[in-house]
Amino acid sequence: MSLKLSEIEIGKNIPEMTVRVVSVSPPRLVTTRTGRKTQLTELLVVDEDGATAVMNLWGFGTAEGLRGGQVIRLVDGWAKEWQGKLQLSLGRAGKIEVIADDGHIPPISELSKGRATGFQEE
Repeated sequence: MSLKLSEIEIGKNIPEMTVRVVSVSPPRLVTTRTGRKTQLTELLVVDEDGATAVMNLWGFGTAEGLRGGQVIRLVDGWAKEWQGKLQLSLGRAGKIEVIADDGHIPPISELSKGRATGFQEE
């Protein structure tokens, strides 16, 4: 069963979730707490109810080929809270895959204005 964003519990595993990619941030190089350098790409995603969240993809090439408008399935993900907002990421054995768009999740053009417009600058 695919979860909705409203059903996600902070600090819990996400067995499966299907969302639409709204936007993909440019990848950036980050240094982890252990001193290792890696790449972080953030995706803004939306579910069938129009709820949005940020998905963090860690590692070089993990977001390769992803773009706004695609529908993806997240398997074995993880939910956490960062600065008061829900963030999604892959679990240790997690994966994302682009799947066929069956129209279950509204296209970006139909989402209510101002809800899923992209990343906000801070």
